[in-house]
Amino acid sequence: LIAGFALTSISTSFAADTATTKAERVAARTAYQAQIDTFKAAVEARHTAADAAHATIDAARATLKTAVAAATTADQKAAAKAAFEAARTAAKATVPAKPVKPVKPAILVKATPAPTPAS
Repeated sequence: LIAGFALTSISTSFAADTATTKAERVAARTAYQAQIDTFKAAVEARHTAADAAHATIDAARATLKTAVAAATTADQKAAAKAAFEAARTAAKATVPAKPVKPVKPAILVKATPAPTPAS
């Protein structure tokens, strides 16, 4: 009878630990998924900003070529090049920094089996 009680107590404790671990994993997975969604949105926003910056730089480059072709003095050419460099620098500044991918919580990482040595 005492041994049966101990067995029931251990199995009940194990079930409670398993339920707690499962709840922790679900919470960790939900939080991690939210972080991943935020990361993907940031990556998409960065791509959109980069595309816009490239378009702006291309337009500035076309303006530079036209201005240099129309320029009659070295000062006009230098001013056109300076305007292009300023436009390019401003366009690059609009692109946000590359986002950092979140790290998967340890509770969600599946253990990899140890490699078996070749005989």
